[in-house]
Amino acid sequence: MSRELTTGEIAERLDIRQVWRVLSLPGVPGRCVCSPFREETNPSFSVYEDGGKWRYKDHASGEHGDAVDFIRLAKSCTAAEALTWARSFLGLPNRSRREDIPTFGKKRWMPDLRPGSVAELNQLAELRGFGTEGLRLAESGGFFGFAEFAGTTCWAVRDKRRQLMEFRRLDGNFFDAYKGLPVRKSHCIGAGKSWPIGIEEAAEFPKVVWLEGAADFLAVFNFLILEGKSDAVAPLAMLGAANHRIADEALQRLAGKDVVLYPHCDDAGLIAAREWARQLHGAGARVRAFDLSGIVKADGTVGKDLADVCKIAPDCFEREDKFREVLP
Repeated sequence: MSRELTTGEIAERLDIRQVWRVLSLPGVPGRCVCSPFREETNPSFSVYEDGGKWRYKDHASGEHGDAVDFIRLAKSCTAAEALTWARSFLGLPNRSRREDIPTFGKKRWMPDLRPGSVAELNQLAELRGFGTEGLRLAESGGFFGFAEFAGTTCWAVRDKRRQLMEFRRLDGNFFDAYKGLPVRKSHCIGAGKSWPIGIEEAAEFPKVVWLEGAADFLAVFNFLILEGKSDAVAPLAMLGAANHRIADEALQRLAGKDVVLYPHCDDAGLIAAREWARQLHGAGARVRAFDLSGIVKADGTVGKDLADVCKIAPDCFEREDKFREVLP
């Protein structure tokens, strides 16, 4: 079976000028023209070729992207619908985007996750500063739930292949030693850590946020709700800074996408972020990092990761403008 083209490769085959005309948009595409999406007298829109790939920029809103992004904007549709239109326009078969993701070795036992009770969700929200609406969003996506593990009630994140799962105690304490498991703040079971959690779902999104660990992955759903970006941004997570290698097949799925990394402000986090950025850039993703330094939490302690932004002190939030909008 031939390899299905990535979103970036499809965008490279499209000429925005031609798409503009086929969609019967007003005006004539060019480097300095009036936007086809609103009435204006002063040109604020650009269509241009960059390295053999057609792109657009709306100078009034700051929005920019490739030809698939342009279709999404022009048709007021989802990223998945824009990609379907683009494939049809190019005469490509519209296959299901649910491609096979490899399994890793022998299938391992995984406990079933259950929805959290109101009390459990409130307890986790109070402990970590997450909003319960964000927790429900992660739960509805199949990424998050609760289970009894290592002798206590836990919350967990998992991939939808049910091959990889990370557990944290609901009360926020370290795990005690339990049936051969050591004392730890978290336990990760399964295989395939080179596959980021959420990689399959990210296929239809032009923008991706790249996170380290279960807490940051869960925290980002809070910001997706707060900033109204749940339909525009896909979250991915590597479970731990020690996992430097990204699977080649996963990298192929991110070619042509905008990827924002959120490195933890410690040596391990910064080293991991540099390694991930190098691989992502080599695969054709547009990569940048968000600076998480300067977090002071409400209890006066210094924070280091995205999850800590959920408990940021009010005066730090006012002082550090960058935390007022953390997602791309």
